[in-house]
Amino acid sequence: MIIILVAIVSEILLLLFFYTIIPKNIPVVFWAKVELFWVLISFMGVIYGTIEVLGIDKKGEYDERLDVARLEFQEAQILLGEHVPMFNLTKASEGQQVGLAWFHKVADLMDEGYESPRWEGFVNYTEGFVFKSKEFPVKPRSEALRYAWPANPDFKSDDIAFKENIKLFADKLENSEREKERLKKQAPDSTPHTLPRYCIALIFLVGLSLKILKIRHEAYR
Repeated sequence: MIIILVAIVSEILLLLFFYTIIPKNIPVVFWAKVELFWVLISFMGVIYGTIEVLGIDKKGEYDERLDVARLEFQEAQILLGEHVPMFNLTKASEGQQVGLAWFHKVADLMDEGYESPRWEGFVNYTEGFVFKSKEFPVKPRSEALRYAWPANPDFKSDDIAFKENIKLFADKLENSEREKERLKKQAPDSTPHTLPRYCIALIFLVGLSLKILKIRHEAYR
């Protein structure tokens, strides 16, 4: 509401200003230039409006994909229990205990939320440490201390049990991580472009005031 009032007051002031400084016997060519100026402003407004609409559409599409990614992440949290192996804890070996602890650790990290980078780092650590992926080189002892898994920093990855269960869930999280990375790269610019908008609005008001004076000039000619 305030912006509309400011625009109306600004337009009135511009009208008074131009009405005062423009002589009544100004050459016709001046009004032809005013008409051209108005056409150019209108064209610029169409271009800028189109860019704004495309930006809104892009942001809407991005938000929709982000919502889907978050929903899939939440579903993975819910389905985590299906991947946890069932066995007798009293007779569990150290490798089995470490394997089970992986699921508890990833559950804790996922509780920090989709935006948290810690679950991504843990997935990469898992790929490098447990499955020896060359794509994710790790320093086992320092990473183990960082994530507190395994509890024994010197525990050998070859002795970890339930690798198949871990792999199935780690792959799901890796897919979520890749989608998250794609969304980061495709995120629309959220910086408010206030100054360009005000400049365009001012130019439009100037053009509108000149256009009104041109119409008045033609009416009383």
